[in-house]
Amino acid sequence: MGRMLRNLAVIGSVVLVGLLAGDWIASVALAVLLIGLRYLLREPGPPMVAAVFGNQWLQVSIGVIYFAVTGRIIPEMLTPVYRPMVLIGLASIVVLFTGFYLAAGFGRINHRALRQFRPLPWTTNQIGAVYATAVGASGILTELAWSTNGLTQVILVFSRVRYVLLYLLITRLVRPKPRWPWILGILGVELGLGFAGFFADFREPLVIAAIAVLGSMDRRAARTWIAIGSLAALAVASGLIWTTIKPVIRKNYLGSATRSERLSAVLTVTGGAFALGPHLWRYESDTMVSRIWSVYFPALALTRVPSVLPYENGAILRGAIENVLEPRLFFPNKPVLPSQSDEVRKYSGVWVGGRETNTSYAFGYAGESYVDFGIPFMFLPILVFGVLLGTAYRFLRNQIRHDELRTGVITVIVWSTLGVYEASWVMLIGPSLTVLAILGGSAFFLDRVLTSAERNRTPAPKPRVAKSWSTDARVS
Repeated sequence: MGRMLRNLAVIGSVVLVGLLAGDWIASVALAVLLIGLRYLLREPGPPMVAAVFGNQWLQVSIGVIYFAVTGRIIPEMLTPVYRPMVLIGLASIVVLFTGFYLAAGFGRINHRALRQFRPLPWTTNQIGAVYATAVGASGILTELAWSTNGLTQVILVFSRVRYVLLYLLITRLVRPKPRWPWILGILGVELGLGFAGFFADFREPLVIAAIAVLGSMDRRAARTWIAIGSLAALAVASGLIWTTIKPVIRKNYLGSATRSERLSAVLTVTGGAFALGPHLWRYESDTMVSRIWSVYFPALALTRVPSVLPYENGAILRGAIENVLEPRLFFPNKPVLPSQSDEVRKYSGVWVGGRETNTSYAFGYAGESYVDFGIPFMFLPILVFGVLLGTAYRFLRNQIRHDELRTGVITVIVWSTLGVYEASWVMLIGPSLTVLAILGGSAFFLDRVLTSAERNRTPAPKPRVAKSWSTDARVS
């Protein structure tokens, strides 16, 4: 009876969302989300794959869901061109995560046969000290990355070790009893650093904190979902504030303002925005949804390819693979990667800001696959990419024995490789290989070193001395 009621509730919510939006596509989108989560939540441990699936789903569906919830129409919905691209986008993430799911072997995992919990041999204070050091070095690593030709991606991946440490620290602070003041203080520092940067770097810490909480606390307890709801509210509020202050902050960033000066500008601009009242925030929420919804420009390309421009027959994907095979460290004369804004201009037929204005408008891997191959062949490279990442995930899950290290590293790897729907092939393939090689390889090596050290510290068992029959006879 309980399962029947849950199924009826799910069906009712899917139908209701479609009625509120006045569009059956909203019902399809919600059904894709619920079915996807049902399978991906079979993942053992923290629901990291379900989280990145939800993030990609949000980038495809947020426009129609936003309208169903608020009744507000964003500009991209004023023309019907978005509709087929929403369906193609949903199909793309279904194919991607189906390939990942099958290769990762979620459906074959025996949760009862999972290994005994094996923590890292480090105290919480030690992890906190290393994390603080990584936070202090993050700015230096970022500047070094962008100033070192040929090693930019490698250095940026090393800077992501900080997020692995953040995951470990949040996990330790949550169990056995959550120490919320410490957790909130850490997230406050991360938010401040994120707002002072050029990009919205506050997203990763919030996502990682949410995954750590879900993986460490009882998901059946109300307090767990109160914590997750609070983090979600903090993420939405941070997104609204960032949307409002971004133009001012980026202007100061390019003007070589110090981090403290940019933080001061954040507080000033945010205070002024709050003073303008709720009308501004309704407008900014529309702007934020419009920015997250990554289907408009690829949708315009559907109307031009192949009627105006021919299919590229794999040229975009081939260029992304060739870029990986020619690392800039060994090919310093390799041309600079084109901006995604160039693809928007060419295939969508609209003029958008590009490198000349330090701006980039996303086209995304789904749009590139359509332009390359059309329907249905566009889904084949997406499926292959999902299978390859799922295979790598399965290897790391099976080979890294220390649970905290495994989940922390895999969380950062999965977010770095699958977290963004709007990424192009060239920004997926190369960085994914780099992240897997550096973070995955380093974790594998560290795990082996720790395992060897633990074996050496374990005293050898004392030899058992057999009792003779004569001795037993005397004792008796």
